[in-house]
Amino acid sequence: MRKGEDKRQAILAAAEELFLSNGYEATSVQDILDALHISKGGFYHYFATKEEVLRLLIDQRANRAAAYTAEGLAAAQTDMARINAVLRGFVPARREEAPFLRMLMPLIERTEGRTIAMLYQDALLKHFLPLLADEMKKAAGNETICPPVRGMEETILHLTNRCWMAAAAEVSRACRNGLPIDSGALLTLLERYRRAVEVLLDAPYGSVELLRVEELAAVAESIRV
Repeated sequence: MRKGEDKRQAILAAAEELFLSNGYEATSVQDILDALHISKGGFYHYFATKEEVLRLLIDQRANRAAAYTAEGLAAAQTDMARINAVLRGFVPARREEAPFLRMLMPLIERTEGRTIAMLYQDALLKHFLPLLADEMKKAAGNETICPPVRGMEETILHLTNRCWMAAAAEVSRACRNGLPIDSGALLTLLERYRRAVEVLLDAPYGSVELLRVEELAAVAESIRV
């Protein structure tokens, strides 16, 4: 059983490396076979399609992000700090995500990029919804926010993702055209989404933080490399 799992993980690792270096669409199943020197049967014994490999890799990435976020919640001193930690963990604008972002960002306005981003959003929702629901319940119990209505957690995460995708598109356009990012436009965008989340939570003005312009600037630098 362990040997089979080792082979499965080896396929996932090789596929991830190829996806990140060459792009998902440009990588074929044959490329993965060649990298591992295995037969087609060796691949299809574990995976039905290349898309299944992508889905599993993205789910693993989302699970790691949620686990890392959960570990850091103990350091947050207030209800809003913990909610912000979950929301910020949900957004992949982190140093360790640089290889993934270098693959995704140039494609963000194309079908391939949108497909990968949507798969990642679905995986993030699965892993982050319980974290956010738990922190919102605690904050409501302390009267920091209003008691959440059914489904509010998912709405807030969808808003957070829309904020990220809109900001990512701005960064992608700037990089494609060889321009610096427009900090003023990004600040306006971030403020609009930040305020929308605060209204949903009935949280104090200025208490929510989804993204920072300096983080987006770092993302831009990572994909210009």
